[in-house]
Amino acid sequence: MNEWVVTEKLGDALKHKIAKQMKRIRSRVGDKIHVLEVLTGVYLFFCASYDMAFGNNRFYIYLFLQAGAFFIMGFGYIGTFVPTY
Repeated sequence: MNEWVVTEKLGDALKHKIAKQMKRIRSRVGDKIHVLEVLTGVYLFFCASYDMAFGNNRFYIYLFLQAGAFFIMGFGYIGTFVPTY
């Protein structure tokens, strides 16, 4: 009686789309990779490497961590998987 509407809608959407997902075996790489986040991670990694090689301060520690966070987000290793068709 006290059901959450959001959970019910998400559950119904997944029930109806599981059959379609079984038919579609191949997944596109573009659905999982966010190009802008990956490019930002590459840029931050380059900046961190440059700062580690030529800089006098220790900003590279923060920049390497930030680049790692952007790579994690860019390759889709975080969040909830909700299929889109």
